[in-house]
Amino acid sequence: MPNTPNISKEEILNSAHDNPNNLIRTSDVLPFQVRVSRGDFTDVVCVSKFGAAPSGVQTTATDIWSRADATTTQQIWLAPTAARIHTIASTSAADNTSGTGVDTVVIFYLPDWDTTETSETVTGNLNGGIAMSNAAVIIHRMKVVPQSTTTNVGGNTGTITATAAGDATITAVILPSEGQTEMAIYGVPSTQSFYLTRWNANVDKSSGASASVDFELRVNPNASTQTVAFIRKEDISLQSTGTSMFEKRYECYPKFPGPCIIKVQGIASTNDIDGESGFDGFIVTN
Repeated sequence: MPNTPNISKEEILNSAHDNPNNLIRTSDVLPFQVRVSRGDFTDVVCVSKFGAAPSGVQTTATDIWSRADATTTQQIWLAPTAARIHTIASTSAADNTSGTGVDTVVIFYLPDWDTTETSETVTGNLNGGIAMSNAAVIIHRMKVVPQSTTTNVGGNTGTITATAAGDATITAVILPSEGQTEMAIYGVPSTQSFYLTRWNANVDKSSGASASVDFELRVNPNASTQTVAFIRKEDISLQSTGTSMFEKRYECYPKFPGPCIIKVQGIASTNDIDGESGFDGFIVTN
């Protein structure tokens, strides 16, 4: 691996825009994003988040995540009210060691609002529930690890949830056969800032009659002190019979300093619309 160039954070963040070939001005000609993804820079990482509300965007505000479904199980995602131990549990007995589902889940989370993302792996009888060893203020993502006996194509047979102790908040969900969470939600600790490079939204054309959805990118700028106030930053409006997918790319990257939570929310013209959204950016250590 080539040596990391001695350049400032500002040069790193501006390199993709300043250079017409999207390259860092060094002898290493790999694209900047590739170099970040492979870990060349200790204080910059790439983040790509995506989520889906399966037939779940309603005529009132709906966060784009897996529990926002046609039965309106939970339209608004909530962070735990404090750092909590989460229990990872599946609704299926097949999600167990030597079962036809999975027995291992990797959880990516923030342990507090002053610490960068870390991960923990739980293994065993998921149907019975397994408590994490460490507390989390937000879970960004969970993914399953198929075992040798897994026959389910997507990995997990049941719905896998992360439930916080104390307030019983469900903060992350893997739907059956999905293998990982689909939540357009991300938390940034106080030691870092998020630079937004792109976000997209789309409406499933199979939703039936003509429908529209107004997607909003919202940010909670005080995540360490409260969990419900999210400021509207951007919006994309789409309709199912016309343009059903759109993305925004930025020349000047909007900066969201931590501690904050970034999420996408949608409001539809009729209930039970299938909506998806995602966003990309760089996490930079302050």
